Amino acid sequence: MLRLIKYLSKKQVFMFVLLLAFLVLQVFCDVTMPTYTARIVEEMQAGAPAADILITGGIMLAFAAGSVLATILETFLSASISTGLGRRLRGEVFSHVLSLSDRAAGKFSAGSLLTRTTNDVQQVVSAMVLSLRLGVGAPLMAGMAIVRIAQSSGELTLVTAAAVVILLAGIMAILMVTLSRFKLIQKLTDRLNGTLRDTLTGIRVVRAYNAEEYERARFEEVSASLKRHNTFAGRAMALMNPLMLLIFNGLTLAIYWLGCFIIVRDSNAAFFPEMFSFTQLASQVVTAFMVLIMLFNMVPRAQVSAKRILEVLDETSELSDPASPAPYLADGSIEMKNVSASYGGAPVLSGVSFRVERGQTLAVVGGTGAGKTTLLKLILRFLDADTGEVLVGGRDVRGVPQGALRQSLGYAPQKSVLLAGTVGENIAFTEPSLPASALNEAAETACAAEFIAEKGGLSAEVAQGGRNFSGGQRQRLSIARAIAKKPPVVLFDDSFSALDFATDAKVRRNLKERLPAVTKVIVAQRISTVRDADVIVVLDHGKMAGAGTHEELLKNCPAYREIAESQLSQEEMGR
Repeated sequence: MLRLIKYLSKKQVFMFVLLLAFLVLQVFCDVTMPTYTARIVEEMQAGAPAADILITGGIMLAFAAGSVLATILETFLSASISTGLGRRLRGEVFSHVLSLSDRAAGKFSAGSLLTRTTNDVQQVVSAMVLSLRLGVGAPLMAGMAIVRIAQSSGELTLVTAAAVVILLAGIMAILMVTLSRFKLIQKLTDRLNGTLRDTLTGIRVVRAYNAEEYERARFEEVSASLKRHNTFAGRAMALMNPLMLLIFNGLTLAIYWLGCFIIVRDSNAAFFPEMFSFTQLASQVVTAFMVLIMLFNMVPRAQVSAKRILEVLDETSELSDPASPAPYLADGSIEMKNVSASYGGAPVLSGVSFRVERGQTLAVVGGTGAGKTTLLKLILRFLDADTGEVLVGGRDVRGVPQGALRQSLGYAPQKSVLLAGTVGENIAFTEPSLPASALNEAAETACAAEFIAEKGGLSAEVAQGGRNFSGGQRQRLSIARAIAKKPPVVLFDDSFSALDFATDAKVRRNLKERLPAVTKVIVAQRISTVRDADVIVVLDHGKMAGAGTHEELLKNCPAYREIAESQLSQEEMGR
């Protein structure tokens, strides 16, 4: 929790200093009021004039007003500080996740990141609201009250100290039992969110296979486990209130009994006002610890949440920009020199070497899991190669700022991702300032203009994830987005798989005719999609099985010939 303080802005730090000042003022007023209560009792015993009693009462009311005013200001300040911290934490987690490489981001599931960005941050913010006011004010109150108590009576001080020790021992015992449960509860919350996310995103598959009962049972299993641990932790924490009331009532009884004993023993009736003040001070001590109980109900869970947030923020990415980057202008060439890459385990790619010049088409083929998508990630620098060099525009991508590199690349991912908004906003996602003419041209090149017009044009609404478009339409919109700003290099990661053969051929022909100076990198499963490429790289279990043109590979690469024979007729293969 303390480590998160560094995420406070300078303005929030200043507000925190003000908050401490108002806390001191409030506590001073609260602890001083019992003194004037005792003085009123003394004046009444002594038969002082009513005017004197009213003056003392007026001073006491002034301290009460000061306490109320300070409390109001504390509330405003603590709310501003905590909510500001929550906003900044959410932004920090979100931005940090965006900056992570695929290796680093892969350590966290999507459900876990959602929970950490929302639920965990909210837990920390809720605890922070109380901690800023009560976590500082309550110990301060207890400390100042104990000092005043110690000045009154040594015997009564010992009684109060014994009550505090018993209370702390009980609280520590309960916390030791519940802290591990809170850690488990947050993990189960991750699982619950992940299960819910899987079911909702795959709801059509669930229905198609009549798996509703299976998914319901899977969800109920996690939900029941979460309920069980929440119930145990809640019951354990609920013991604090009865413990507190027992100690508070016992302490009050002990103070009255011991105070009366002292008055009788010492024949000192003047001790009665002091005992009255002492009772109020002792109640402030116990009340301070009762307030801390509220924190103990939240802080353990918030502590677990803080650790989970810091796990994300502490995760380092191997991707870093050069300290003094040189100006970068990609010329469209791509080259790999003996490149190997992994996700932290066995190599996914090894010994990959090729080169394509500006305007050429590079095709990458291979079986499932051969490393085709990983090859594109290296060009995009979503991860760095373990060995070898990846050059785009003649420069090693590790020596180019990531923003400048990706500004020169267009990318249509394997899973066509559309964002909620309009068709125009999705196509112009890479360059929001693009004019409508450029967006329409990109749509025509991707053979998307016709269905866009049927949907209502560039202003047509796109549902979250593009659910209101078919798979082939989403792919064509993704292709249009990749080529809209006409970057030097465009990467297509199996972006033609949902297109029929005629549309596939037409899109590729448009790309060749309308973007002659743009280098195209196409990952595909269909030989018909890649056969006209200038360079075809064949991957087999992460290794290069061959590189060349379609005709060259048919002669020299058995792996490519096997794929071609499974898809093409003898006539189509040129035999």
